[in-house]
Amino acid sequence: MSLPDLARAAGRAVLPSRGRLATAWALATSLALGALAGAPGISRDEAAVLAAGAADAARPATPLAPALAGVAGAAGTRAGLSPVRAARLGTAAAGALLSALLALAAWELSGGAAALLAPALFWLAPRHLHAGLVATPDLALAALALAAALAWRRALRTRGRAAMVRGAAIAGLLVGAAVLARADAWIVLAALAVHGLGAAALARRSRDEDDASPAAERDAGEPPPAAVPGVRRAAAALVAAALAAAVVAVAGWPGGLVAGAAAWLPARGEAPLRAALVPLLAIPVSLLWAYAGGAVHGVIRIVRAARRRPPGVAASDDLLLLCGAFAFLAAAAISGAPAGARPWLPAVPFLALLGARTLVAASVAAWPRRATAVVSSVALLVLYPGLRATAVAFPLGTSAWNELAGGAPGAASAGLPRQDGGDAVARLLPALNERARAGARVWWPGVSPSALAAYARGGRLRADLASASAPEEADLAVVALDGGSRDAEYRAWAALRTARPAAGVYRDEVPLALVYARPGAWR
Repeated sequence: MSLPDLARAAGRAVLPSRGRLATAWALATSLALGALAGAPGISRDEAAVLAAGAADAARPATPLAPALAGVAGAAGTRAGLSPVRAARLGTAAAGALLSALLALAAWELSGGAAALLAPALFWLAPRHLHAGLVATPDLALAALALAAALAWRRALRTRGRAAMVRGAAIAGLLVGAAVLARADAWIVLAALAVHGLGAAALARRSRDEDDASPAAERDAGEPPPAAVPGVRRAAAALVAAALAAAVVAVAGWPGGLVAGAAAWLPARGEAPLRAALVPLLAIPVSLLWAYAGGAVHGVIRIVRAARRRPPGVAASDDLLLLCGAFAFLAAAAISGAPAGARPWLPAVPFLALLGARTLVAASVAAWPRRATAVVSSVALLVLYPGLRATAVAFPLGTSAWNELAGGAPGAASAGLPRQDGGDAVARLLPALNERARAGARVWWPGVSPSALAAYARGGRLRADLASASAPEEADLAVVALDGGSRDAEYRAWAALRTARPAAGVYRDEVPLALVYARPGAWR
């Protein structure tokens, strides 16, 4: 029995069916995200989405994130939820879809144990969980990119040109929906193109060598080749996908083509190398090892297929996962990430699938008779550090940095962002409501006015507190520190005649947000 067969057998011995497991993951994800959605603060990016969603609640429109926020917000507030928590339920739905897709894909690739592992390898990271708790487009993009890749995989394995083209068009529709979530999702088409042509080349090489080899010399353990099309059929599928994606994107967002072309211009984003290296410092190291091991294992399988060793054309799956994983990271490394984007997040589901399959395969190879126990032990070693980091960081997931960065102190010393667009300020609101004098004027550098309006609508900010446009006009200054210029803090010191904060939010003694007060303004 081959290693994949052993892995599937181990999963079937202790797990329910594929559909039940995927449903359980989706339900658990939606409940967890819905329960935790009220805790994180509101960043500038999310504030813009919430403002657009509130304006469009009566007529859902694109891009996708404001539409989801508007629809979810309207439905949730009627059910008695706070406006912000209700708007974030759209992201919870995207998270449930992502968990189900990860479980289904992992089961098909490696069996039940991998299906149990793959969603956990995605969610047990502080920033990944945080992305599921806020109304930004990153998680919806991750779910739709994975859905498009899986639809593309199914299309290429369909026999018959017409059926394949229809399947590819479905994948294109999902790419178009991903573009409505975030303009740079056009990169998914490039990943599908590389995979389609690469898989066709691998299949052609395998077929040529099969024809030249006696049947007795072929590997008896080799699974039969999948229905992978030739180069011409792959090109036809890609054209169908691209046309379908363009139709959806243009119909839903007429400016999407221009926005997508401009999304990766260097002037819009961070320095390329910095944008590409951020995930190495933000994701827990144990998960990085699992992702890296999965990627290396996938490359090895592709090389072996190119040399006509087992697993042969089954390496098409490895190629698809690697293309999906590295498309966004490669684009970020070349031209820098779009402003406000988290470029690595759409890559992580593909890395989680690779990592889950590799962990299961390694466990089965190490001790076939005790595969379940070995997989459980390895999963604990890999997942526990991420679970602990996620629990410690919550709800300030965007302030979490891993051991390679030296944690929050090391990241602050390196000038890395301490938070995401002022979201840490939310932890100061209870103290501000309790201790600010009546009618105090507050200066909010680094915090979006739309975020303040959302806090007020949800009852998290006292209605009598007025906003000041400059520190000279303010009684209090709530300064969000982002790791860059400290000009706002210096201005608060000079205007309020104090350098001593009245209150603050800290991560490992690193200040994230501070309150400065005039004498008598803080009770």
